[in-house]
Amino acid sequence: MKGNLDSRVTLEHFVGHMQRIQRYLRSEAIHQNQPELTRVQWMLLRHLRCTEGRTIGQLAAHLDVRASTMSQMIDRLELMKHVVRENSPEDARVKLVKLTPSGEETIAGMEAAWLESLEEPFAHFTEDEKRQLVALMEKLSSHLPRKGD
Repeated sequence: MKGNLDSRVTLEHFVGHMQRIQRYLRSEAIHQNQPELTRVQWMLLRHLRCTEGRTIGQLAAHLDVRASTMSQMIDRLELMKHVVRENSPEDARVKLVKLTPSGEETIAGMEAAWLESLEEPFAHFTEDEKRQLVALMEKLSSHLPRKGD
């Protein structure tokens, strides 16, 4: 039982540190005048960057939300000019959500802001520690369950 408790406490510490890093990154992006996006909007834009376009249903399944919720999210991203809805070339009845050049610029700007804001803290690691940290994060992320794909 003690081993499980220690593991749980360690995991809670890890989550707390991840949340602090995420808050820092979000505040730095805002500080550098990058548009504020919700975490889910950010995940959606990054997913669209890797695709040729997706339907509302496919996006909803990918992010594990209802189609109506996804539709509202797409509406907001359309107003921000980050995405567009286009007819599918295979079936004109089907609408595909695609990333716009503005959406691409937003992603690139936020990623650049994040990299810049982490350069100084990351410099406190040795080269070996940097490689270990990246390898451990890759191992952790590779064991996360994938939804909707």
